[in-house]
Amino acid sequence: MDQDHASHLQVALGEAHREIARLREQLQDDRRELETLREARDNLRALFHQSPDAILICSSADRIIDLNNRAADLFGVPRLDLMALSPRQDLLRPRGPLDKFEDIRAKLPDGDVLNFNWVARRPGDGKLFPVEISLAKTIWSHQDSMLVCLRDITQNRRIKNLLRRRRKLLAVILDGTPIATFVIDTEHRVIFWNKACEILTGVSRSQCLGKPVDSRIFYPEPSRPVLADLVLTMDRPKIGALYRDKNLASSAFIPEAFEASDRLTIQGASRSMYFLAARCRDERGEIVGAIETIQDITERTQAEAELRASKRLLTEITANIPGVVYQYQASGKDQGSFTFISEGIWNLFGLPAESTLRDPELFFERVHPAVRERFSTSLTFSDPPGPVEFEFSMRRDEGEVRWFKNSSLATRKPDMRVVWNGMLTDITEIKRVESLRADVERMVRHDLKSPLTGIGGLAKVLLRGELPDRQREIASTIYQSAMKLLHMLGHSMALFKMEEGAYELQPEPFDLIRMLRGLHEEFLPSATTKSLDFAYLLDGRPLSWDDEYTLSGEAILLESLFANLIQNAVDAAPESTRITIAVRSPKSSSKLRQDERQQAHPGSLHEIDIHNFGTIPEDIRDRFFDRYVTYGKEHGTGIGTYSAMLIAKIHGGTIRFTTSEAQGTHLIVSLPRQYPA
Repeated sequence: MDQDHASHLQVALGEAHREIARLREQLQDDRRELETLREARDNLRALFHQSPDAILICSSADRIIDLNNRAADLFGVPRLDLMALSPRQDLLRPRGPLDKFEDIRAKLPDGDVLNFNWVARRPGDGKLFPVEISLAKTIWSHQDSMLVCLRDITQNRRIKNLLRRRRKLLAVILDGTPIATFVIDTEHRVIFWNKACEILTGVSRSQCLGKPVDSRIFYPEPSRPVLADLVLTMDRPKIGALYRDKNLASSAFIPEAFEASDRLTIQGASRSMYFLAARCRDERGEIVGAIETIQDITERTQAEAELRASKRLLTEITANIPGVVYQYQASGKDQGSFTFISEGIWNLFGLPAESTLRDPELFFERVHPAVRERFSTSLTFSDPPGPVEFEFSMRRDEGEVRWFKNSSLATRKPDMRVVWNGMLTDITEIKRVESLRADVERMVRHDLKSPLTGIGGLAKVLLRGELPDRQREIASTIYQSAMKLLHMLGHSMALFKMEEGAYELQPEPFDLIRMLRGLHEEFLPSATTKSLDFAYLLDGRPLSWDDEYTLSGEAILLESLFANLIQNAVDAAPESTRITIAVRSPKSSSKLRQDERQQAHPGSLHEIDIHNFGTIPEDIRDRFFDRYVTYGKEHGTGIGTYSAMLIAKIHGGTIRFTTSEAQGTHLIVSLPRQYPA
């Protein structure tokens, strides 16, 4: 019995020990849980006081049980003073939501939060400010309470108001722009349709806002997406399918944008339209819609087509011109580019026009460096001069030397760029003919002189002997003809030296009246055949063959000068008219132009005026004194007036003319009293 009792006691004791151990472990768990709760409480209180929002813990009796530091800062009242105030009466605008505090607390489900905006008031100065309020049920200090969280939204509201004003301003700007513009949101609904869009399409914004863009405004049936719709979703395959043949291109300036152009019928009229569509993103990079602009480019398209046609026409015309027509824009020494060059550059230089436009060095590499320097110097003036002309030679790949002439004229554009319009011509054949002519002239001068001298000498020997009258007449004619030819050759050689600038004048005094008498007798037979009459004047009075008028110069040359001009007058004068030759001494030569006076000796000029009633043809007036210029003469050589001008200039004088249907033609020779040194 005792043994059984002891056994039972032993079992009970073991159970007691185990229960004590369990209770001790439970106590440790409770202590740890209590510690965790204390830490949570401390963390909660820290969060409570460190919250950026003001927090009030209010009882059902409208008392503030607790508040955080931010609440005291928000209302500008010390903590203890603030806890003595009524939230509904002192901190919020009267008749606010908290007036129904009990109803809110009763109806607000546990765990839910009620959010709304209201107006708070600072107790000290009574200043009102907007707040966002959050209400939630809670238990605080073992009693049912309401957590009131307040956030000052003054800055937020200011920002929202600013954004609202800016949006209105943007809408005004977009509505005022002359470019048709519309905007769609992420649901493809139109949220903006400006005035220009209304005018262009004839569709009012009220018909479009809040709806997808009706593609039938721009395209015929069936309905289809417009470019803005496709850009919004960035459906590249469909963009390519619908706009591939519409000049589609990614915008060079705007990311996520495409541009295209098309011929559309809008409001019954066919127009060329250009459209640009781009995605719209907000400050966070989120897609908020797409914008599209539409421009009528009908006039521009027509102008571009006309420009292309003009370029084709210019290319066709210049391609048939025997030479190279070009436009060159100089940008500095050895720098510039061709803005136009004709196809003739292939014929002259073997260069494709398109390649030369892209790389002007292809042309300049073909010419000698000295020629390039000439081009560079001539075509890079800061102030455009008059016409620029120069000649240059170039050896071809096959060794042939070709000569070219550059003729160009500069113009200054409104933007101050200097542009040269010019032409390159192949003058190789002209150079060859000029060289051949010079060789022939040189040969004639030198190779004919010796035989003529011999013929004249033999005739002179015959004249010294006894000859019958008829033979003497023939020998005399042979001698005079040979001497005349020798004089002509000598004159020709003199002209050649004058052209070369190597002639040395040997002036002597001679009687001009005697010279004119000889010329009168020489030209009288040819004048008589046209019933022409000669009249001679000296200082305004009739001239007598007994008068004397001394000039200084080379008589042979001056006789040739006057002979050429009188011959010209006889040829040009109408039949049965008068040729007047007037001599004016220096004291009466007051009508000479100032530049001509400076060319000789001012106040000391002799003038010989040869007048006839014919006129110089208008086509040759600008080139009347040029070499080989003649008009309407069967046997004319075109060197008479040219040689006359050379002789006048070598004597320090000049020749000028006036011509008109009413007054006829005056050829006026001006010679100085003293020849130039």
